[in-house]
Amino acid sequence: MKKQGIFISILIFFIFPFQIYGQKVDHDSTNQEELKTILKMCAEYCERLDKSSLFFVCKEKIKEIRYHPTLGDTNVFVYDYQLIRKNKKITEQRILIEENGLKRHEKDAQLKTKLFYYKNVIFGPNGLLSESQQQHFDYKIVNEDRFDGEEAMVIEAIPKTGEVSEDLYGKVWVKKADFSILKIEWEQKSIENFEVSESIAKFFNAEPLISVVAIYGFEKNGIRFPSEFSITEAYINKISLNKSVRSRTIISYDNYKFFTVETEVKY
Repeated sequence: MKKQGIFISILIFFIFPFQIYGQKVDHDSTNQEELKTILKMCAEYCERLDKSSLFFVCKEKIKEIRYHPTLGDTNVFVYDYQLIRKNKKITEQRILIEENGLKRHEKDAQLKTKLFYYKNVIFGPNGLLSESQQQHFDYKIVNEDRFDGEEAMVIEAIPKTGEVSEDLYGKVWVKKADFSILKIEWEQKSIENFEVSESIAKFFNAEPLISVVAIYGFEKNGIRFPSEFSITEAYINKISLNKSVRSRTIISYDNYKFFTVETEVKY
C-alpha cells in the first residue's frame, strides 16, 4: 500500500491498511533481541487486525479549526460512522447527524471537512508494523513511556538507507502487556504532498511543523480501536522562532457498538 496523503488546505489524509516487518540497526545485542521480539509480536497483532472481520458503528465527531484574523472559522460535524470489513473488503459509511449545532439526517454522507480528508484510521498500525512491509524500514527503541495509564515501548520506524519510502512512517507506542498499539505519531516528511506545507512555510520564512497523531484508546477482543485522531498544522518562524498554528482538525470516536450480523449487537 502506497503512502497516503495530507493536502494542506485542500483536503486529504488517507490511512489504509498497510503491511510491514523489519529489523533495527543497533549494535547492542540485548536491545536488538528485545526489538526483534517486539516487532514479531506487533506483526502478529497486525495480522490479527488484518484478518479480522469487523462490523461496528460509532459516533464520530470532527472539530475543524482554521486560524486567521479575518478568514478563520470553526466547523463541527457529527456522524454515525460504520465500518464493515469482510473478506478483506473494507466499507466505510457515514450518516451526518449534526452540522455546526444543527440537526441533520444525511445518509451516505461524505466528509465535509475543508482542510483534510482521512480514511480507515483503524488500520494505521498495519502501515508501520505488519509483516510484509517491515523489510522497508529500520527500527529502533526510542524509550519506555507511560501512555493512557499503560506501560509502553516507543518504537521508531525510518526508511532504510537509500530507499525512498512510499509508506507513512514515524513513532509507535506499543503496549508492553500485549503488544497492541496505543498511539501512532507520523513523521511529517512522510506525508504525501508535504511540499505544499513547505511552500507555505517558505512564503512566511518558516519551517513546517505538521503533527499527525492517532490514539487507539478503545479495546475489544484484543483489538484496539481509535478514540482520537488529530492533525495540527503549524509553522515556526526561522528568525523569531515563534510558532504559529494555522489549523487543527480533531476527530473523536466513542459509543462503539459491535455487530455479528446486522440485527445483533454485542455490547
